[in-house]
Amino acid sequence: MRRRPALLPLSAMAAGLVLAMTGCATGGSRSTQAEQAMYAAVSKPLAAPASLPAGQKWAGGQAQGLRIALPERWAVVPPAARHKALHAVGLGQLKPAVLDAVVPGWGSPGSLTLADPGAGGGSGVQAIMSLSCAPAGLPAGTNALTGLNTLAEQEFTAINSSNAQLGQTTVDGHTAVLVYNQMSVGTANVTALQYAIAAPGGRTCYVTLATEKEVPYMPLFSRLRPAIQVLGA
Repeated sequence: MRRRPALLPLSAMAAGLVLAMTGCATGGSRSTQAEQAMYAAVSKPLAAPASLPAGQKWAGGQAQGLRIALPERWAVVPPAARHKALHAVGLGQLKPAVLDAVVPGWGSPGSLTLADPGAGGGSGVQAIMSLSCAPAGLPAGTNALTGLNTLAEQEFTAINSSNAQLGQTTVDGHTAVLVYNQMSVGTANVTALQYAIAAPGGRTCYVTLATEKEVPYMPLFSRLRPAIQVLGA
């Protein structure tokens, strides 16, 4: 089954399941319930927290053009260990061009990669997250929302997603889309969640999470949105 993405206004997203779909329904699985909860959460306009929530820390900064409040267990992955982290979440077999579509800005000088060992605090990597900004790259003559939609469609094509969706939202007051991809990479079934943000200064900024354990990470990803800050001009 493949779901075709459709952009909807926030008012429509808040009404229920946020995306127009074709194909079969997935039923009442835990994955579907988590997916619906994630989209319902990002459909709501939220104010940024007044202070850093307890048990969280800031990650990112001016070099990335973004900063985000994350649970303290998330750790920075040094550049030399990034490929190992990719393999841990099932992305290690992707060709570089496809990896760049899944995780835009991966490995660029200004990007930041973080890894989560999971709530149990084990030694493995359960998910990775990438923060990056780059020149917008939006198609000429498009507004921010249409341009982000077009970039997401290009991403879906490059990845050959088995389940590809997107929905309109805002991040730090800026137009954004939430992009949801499921893909098979060898024997791994990987989910990639992304906020693509139309940032000031002619930039597109990305917060991308990749994991093989989508159910616990979809609600987490939606809760991150209020504490993402877009930095720089």
